[in-house]
Amino acid sequence: MLQHLSIKNYALIDHLELSFYDGFSVITGETGAGKSIMLNALSLILGKRADLKSIKKQDAKCIVEGTFKLNPSQNTAFFDQNDLDFEEFSILRREITPSGKSRAFINDTPVTLDLLGALAERLIDVHSQHQNLLLTNVGFQLDLLDSFAGNEKIKTSYAAQYQAYKALKKQLQELQEKAQNEAGDGDYLQFLLEELLNANLQAGEQEEIEQELQVAENAEEIQQNLSASLHLLEDGSSSAIEQLKQVRLHLGALLLFDSEMSHLQERVESSRIELDDIVQELKIKLNGIEADPNRTTQLDTRLSLLINLQRKHQATSIDELITKRDALDEKIESQTGIESKIQTLESELKKAEDQLSKVANELFESRKRIVPSLEDEIKALLTKLNMAESEFCIDLLKTDAYSERGNVKIDFLFSANKGLAPAKLSKVASGGELSRVMLSLKAIMAQTQSLPSIIFDEVDTGVSGETAGKIGDILKGMGNHMQVIAISHLPQIASSAKYHYKVSKYVENNVSRTHIKELEETERLTELARLLSGEQISDAALENARQLLQQQE
Repeated sequence: MLQHLSIKNYALIDHLELSFYDGFSVITGETGAGKSIMLNALSLILGKRADLKSIKKQDAKCIVEGTFKLNPSQNTAFFDQNDLDFEEFSILRREITPSGKSRAFINDTPVTLDLLGALAERLIDVHSQHQNLLLTNVGFQLDLLDSFAGNEKIKTSYAAQYQAYKALKKQLQELQEKAQNEAGDGDYLQFLLEELLNANLQAGEQEEIEQELQVAENAEEIQQNLSASLHLLEDGSSSAIEQLKQVRLHLGALLLFDSEMSHLQERVESSRIELDDIVQELKIKLNGIEADPNRTTQLDTRLSLLINLQRKHQATSIDELITKRDALDEKIESQTGIESKIQTLESELKKAEDQLSKVANELFESRKRIVPSLEDEIKALLTKLNMAESEFCIDLLKTDAYSERGNVKIDFLFSANKGLAPAKLSKVASGGELSRVMLSLKAIMAQTQSLPSIIFDEVDTGVSGETAGKIGDILKGMGNHMQVIAISHLPQIASSAKYHYKVSKYVENNVSRTHIKELEETERLTELARLLSGEQISDAALENARQLLQQQE
């Protein structure tokens, strides 16, 4: 509930301090006196954008501050979730500097404008004439239905199920898109993998093939040189090995004369043995060399295959080809895994949809059950507002599609005249009729919603006389459940209020100023008389005003 409003340096207001109370309060004043200024200033702490033109003195701050009494059970969670200190009497403040910088505070803690607005939405509802457009808003219509039916718990359950369903559906769609994008490459990737697998790649294979191929292609020359080498080493009396044997014998004959010749003789024998080993290895190599055209062709074919695969896959070695082969294998395996995940998600989504359908049907049935009694209450209020011949119907249909608010289609249907079939409210109702329908709905919502305060601006547009009195009665009745503040120019509505405020405009030092004050009993009588007769207040007007007040006692 709004308890106190402080406005500094805004429009025609230098400094205003105003207290408000529970029940029904009314604000009146002459046309142009500035009744809307208070609402515009209040909108700043409701999170609305600031207009620098509204700053009265351009060298000073504009400060609007509202003190609200909060219900702990309804608001503590909000404060905890946003890391704010909860206070039963909380202050919402907005500061606008001459440079245009805006700052917002909740209990002296700086907050974003969005957070300030989010809290304000929980505390006060400002209803102006343009808000009648909400009557065509599906969200507003369903909120009214759910408020009347007490569907808060099942709505919370549905919202949780819907979010879970939507998350699974999004996840599935992303996987399906990924699978579809990769599906076109699947066959080609499989072909590439099989090509590399069939190549039976071996690390270091290319170097071995190149070496063997080099030998095979030069087998004849290698054989000739090996044979010549063997001939020089061992064939005939002039071979190197035979000559070393002769050297050893000659050195042995010298041992009688020089004992050191023994060492040289051993070295010669060692060389002979080494050459003998070389001969054996050369024979092995010579026996292994064979001019085989078929083998050469095989090696050449294999090398060509490896080189072509490297070129095709943009690799520089067999090792890199093996790495690319393994990567292809993993990618194809991943695609197979996606299909498995898709099947799992499809199963999970079906279960989530079944659960969502169950909760959605419960929500729909709860709404449908309450429609007849809600229609009756609205018709009763419209009758009270001198619209006895009108018809109001709620058309509620189940749909196959799910949204954040259920699987439902809703329309408010209206007819102002007997005998005419109800049609969409937005198409057949006049401005005055829309205002009265909206007032009826707000009156119903006041009994079921926890919103502590509501402000009506121009609720009396297009009405007068007896209807105005009925509107006053409804606002007064709403005041039994919540704080109601109405800006009005009709005495019948003003007299219904428990508290009366007057807006006045005056000139001081050649500067226009606006002032708002709470009226005492005598002042209130005079203001009601002015609303009845104009600036020239007659005794008859005063008497009529007195009677209006007495009717409310």
